[in-house]
Amino acid sequence: MIKLYLLTKQIHRLILYVTVLLIAFMSVTGLILKYPTLSIHYLPFLDLGLIRYIHNEFSLYFIAVLFVMAVTGIFMYVFPLINSRSKN
Repeated sequence: MIKLYLLTKQIHRLILYVTVLLIAFMSVTGLILKYPTLSIHYLPFLDLGLIRYIHNEFSLYFIAVLFVMAVTGIFMYVFPLINSRSKN
């Protein structure tokens, strides 16, 4: 059971880094979409349709990564409770 906990902890840490990268990417594309007049004025080479498509596609991966992070986090939270009861 401890090996499963350690594996979950490693997966959670790896997913944390992926989540941080996806948050940064989703934030940048979201800001570009929220303020299209500024992005057109300062970044005329960007295609807003492509940015919207990329933002929508990456949102599915973002949700999947957040789900895996939540499941591993819940397991790491519950594990000490389960482990302490099994020792008694």
